[in-house]
Amino acid sequence: MPQILVPIIIPAVAGLLCLFVPRRVKGVREVIAIAGTAWALVAALQLFGQWPLSFTKDWVVFGGLDVQFDLLLNHFSAFVIVFVGLFGLGVGIYSIGWLDKEHDGRRYYAYLLWTVAASCGAVLSNSLLILLIFWEALTAILYLYINLGKKRAEASEGASKSFLMLGFSDAALFLAVALIWVKYGTLSMSHLRIFVADPTSTFIYLLLMIGAITKAGAMPFHTWIPAAAKGAPTPVMALLPASIDKLLGIYLLARISLDIFSIGPGLSLVLMIIGAVTIFAAVMMALIQHDLKVLLSYHAISQVGYMVLGIGTGIPIAIAGGIFHMLNHAIYKACLFLGAGSIEKQTGTTEISKLGGLAKAMPVTFITMAIAAFAISGVPPFNGFVSKWMIYTGIVELGSRGFSAYWIFIVVALFGSALTLASFVKVLYSAFLGQQPSALSHVREASWFIRIPLIVFAGLCVLFGVWAKFPLDTFINPIVHGAVGTTPAGAITLGAGYWDPASATGLIIVGVIVGLGVVLMGKFTKRRIGRIFIGGIRPPERMDAMHVTGTGFYNTIKEMVPFKGFYMNAEQKVFDVHVVGGRVGDVFVKALKSLHSGVLSTYLAWCVIGLGAIVFAVLTALLKEMAGR
Repeated sequence: MPQILVPIIIPAVAGLLCLFVPRRVKGVREVIAIAGTAWALVAALQLFGQWPLSFTKDWVVFGGLDVQFDLLLNHFSAFVIVFVGLFGLGVGIYSIGWLDKEHDGRRYYAYLLWTVAASCGAVLSNSLLILLIFWEALTAILYLYINLGKKRAEASEGASKSFLMLGFSDAALFLAVALIWVKYGTLSMSHLRIFVADPTSTFIYLLLMIGAITKAGAMPFHTWIPAAAKGAPTPVMALLPASIDKLLGIYLLARISLDIFSIGPGLSLVLMIIGAVTIFAAVMMALIQHDLKVLLSYHAISQVGYMVLGIGTGIPIAIAGGIFHMLNHAIYKACLFLGAGSIEKQTGTTEISKLGGLAKAMPVTFITMAIAAFAISGVPPFNGFVSKWMIYTGIVELGSRGFSAYWIFIVVALFGSALTLASFVKVLYSAFLGQQPSALSHVREASWFIRIPLIVFAGLCVLFGVWAKFPLDTFINPIVHGAVGTTPAGAITLGAGYWDPASATGLIIVGVIVGLGVVLMGKFTKRRIGRIFIGGIRPPERMDAMHVTGTGFYNTIKEMVPFKGFYMNAEQKVFDVHVVGGRVGDVFVKALKSLHSGVLSTYLAWCVIGLGAIVFAVLTALLKEMAGR
């Protein structure tokens, strides 16, 4: 078997084996799942560095369309399949400790392995049609995966909404692929070089862009992610919407924007506007959420905006920052969702108002989630700061090239990071640092199967921040060099010397040590401790009724004049493409129903009008042909 097929075939076969293992046999499915994902990861690591590597085999012929099973390993695809395998293995290990008897382990692990196989197939595809097939397979697997949630009604609603919205984006991809074949006569991505200069090429690019940003979760095609978060098993959110879907969506967006199409300033501006709106609107929605999984899903949407914004600038350092942020986001968002799953496993809830004081009971979950929270908020020296800094630098460079409105995008990007940090202050306080409700006094840390992936992903947040040069030179810079062709590999730095991760990390550590010293000094000072009282009456020792959560931290924002209307419209689903599309469809259906009056003369009139239109079109065409002769 060719080595390039291993990351696809091995997980796919392992998934079939998991599906047919009897339920009464314990432990076998877990071993198969870990072995299959580990094998895929090892195969991806072995493939890394062997590009270009291709595999082509004749498949089927449809008229003049010769469909080939065409795979190509290049630097971009080689780096993505490594992390697809890593996330698959991490979630597989995590699931051993997370799943209980109520979940169907056979289907769960089968879907996990098929997700890894289909993701590797989509990334390695050199044929747009083969990519579309794997892409559609992932949509179907996600639908089945979400339906495994315990909350049947919410799981079914989230699965249906996800399937419909992603199905719409898949239809857009299919139409784009068909138009590419008709207009350019090939489906091979390595042979396509399209300059966007006419309505047809612009339309094709927009269709492909819709497919990419819907998979990634950018606005306005984002609402399937919060819907899925309400009902899906938490590890599913960590595997697909949080990590793999971001990798695939931004991978496709980068491929079409940098390799296949040559886009002009107009489409670049469209990408930048989509990115900026996604950053701001999604983080504003995250601020007021009370369910931890839904809050994290809105942050997953917001962070996509940085990736789209970076790619849209067309500046090499910002493009590198956008692709690096794709990787960083997948790492820390997987960590956050897995941390939320750890909390849900031990407490039975992800409702923030019911949590509190878990830092002592779940120290590993607390520390890893805090690291991931700082990373997503762009706090140095973690990985999220580095990729955001590169995007900021690229936007400023865009301004130096004469783009006068650059300051709007830099303000939105900075403001988005500040609001993200504010949101996670609420999360960390409410879940870990507040008063512990008596109902959670029994809570203890989750099993090591859950803790190990959390530690690994949190460690990558630190390593890719402090030693950012390694992932940049190894994974990111060669991609930008190959696409843009203006910067030698390895020459993209973190902002022309303004940011040195090693020096900054040293200064941060010194600051932390000084801060700890101040805290320790306070331990030796004498303090007067008195009983609290309310209205002159001393309350009981344990006051759960006075449990103060962080859910009300930002409720006043909903009443502020600039945002009140925004939140009201959001609650009424004005910005939900799924709901708006349904309403438009209802109007269309009602219009069609109104034509079915049951009156025969009306039907005959419509037939005569239609026949007249056809005759008119045919006569017009004939007259034009005769005039041309």
